[in-house]
Amino acid sequence: MDILTQYVMLAIGIMFTPLSDDVLMITHLTVAPSGWVLFFTTWVVFTLAFSWFYLVGRGLHRVIPSSKRDSRYLNRAKALYEKYGSRIVLISYFIPGLRHPLHYVAGFTSLKFRTYALYNAISAFLYTGAWFIVIRLAGQVPAFQQFQDWVLAL
Repeated sequence: MDILTQYVMLAIGIMFTPLSDDVLMITHLTVAPSGWVLFFTTWVVFTLAFSWFYLVGRGLHRVIPSSKRDSRYLNRAKALYEKYGSRIVLISYFIPGLRHPLHYVAGFTSLKFRTYALYNAISAFLYTGAWFIVIRLAGQVPAFQQFQDWVLAL
C-alpha cells in the first residue's frame, strides 16, 4: 500500500470512524515501515486530525443558538476546562472517551487556537511517542512478531 494512502486513511480513520485511536495507532505502527520518519509523520497526522475537531467545535459555536448551549454535558466539559485549563487537551489524549469530545469543546468554548495548537502538538508528540516505544518493544516479542507477520500477509 502506498505510504501516502496509508496516512490519508489514518487521518480519515481518526476524524470520521468510531474506531479507537489506539487501535488505529497500533495498526498503523505495525504495518508501516519503521523509523524516525514514521514517528514524525504520524505525529503530524495526529496533530492535524485533532485540529479538525477543534475547528468543528469552533464552527458549531457559531451555528448552535445560545439557548441550546446549556447542556449538562457541555457544562461538565466547560467545568473541566475551568479546573484544569488548557492542560485538559494534553490529558485528554490519554483518556479514551474524552479524547475527541474535549477537542470539540476546546473549539466550542473558543479557546485561543494558538494555545490549543501548542497543547495539541505536545499531546500528539507524547501520545505518538508512547505508542511508538510500546510497538517497538513489542516487536522484540516473538509472539508479536508472528502476529505482525500474519497481519502483513493479509
